Amino acid sequence: MKNGLPFKIEYDTNYTLIAIISSLVDYQFAYYLNKKPHLLFKRMSSDLSYIINNQTIYFSIFQYNQPELQRSAFLIQNKSTYKTPFNNKGGLFQEEEISNTIFLIPELKEFDYLMKLVGVWKNSELSDISLFLNKLDYVDSQNTIDLQQIKSINNIVF
Repeated sequence: MKNGLPFKIEYDTNYTLIAIISSLVDYQFAYYLNKKPHLLFKRMSSDLSYIINNQTIYFSIFQYNQPELQRSAFLIQNKSTYKTPFNNKGGLFQEEEISNTIFLIPELKEFDYLMKLVGVWKNSELSDISLFLNKLDYVDSQNTIDLQQIKSINNIVF
């Protein structure tokens, strides 16, 4: 028999998640998304951060908040690059830095951005956003994600 109580935290996953492939940097991508009448993203004052391999890794977040309609949209960077020192004393690559890429949601590593739509969004609005993303020249692909299939979904809880 096990001692202690099982400890499991369950987060609210009552939102829509759209994964997006785009080669644009975060602020450029947010700028082009803001051309859509239903969206107006602004950079949040603090990024989403995690400590990985003793380094703090940051993922940018842009927010569009509509409290009167009880909804918000977040544009979240899914991949971040950080550098670690590479010390190979006497070797070919002395005191070089190595770039590492890490993903906020590793199961979605082919996607550059995540759009999290929280609150009351009509099906027609979700469809309209999806259509807009498909027509945007700077979006290579987009997919609505089944949240039940993602193990690391808690990484985007904030």
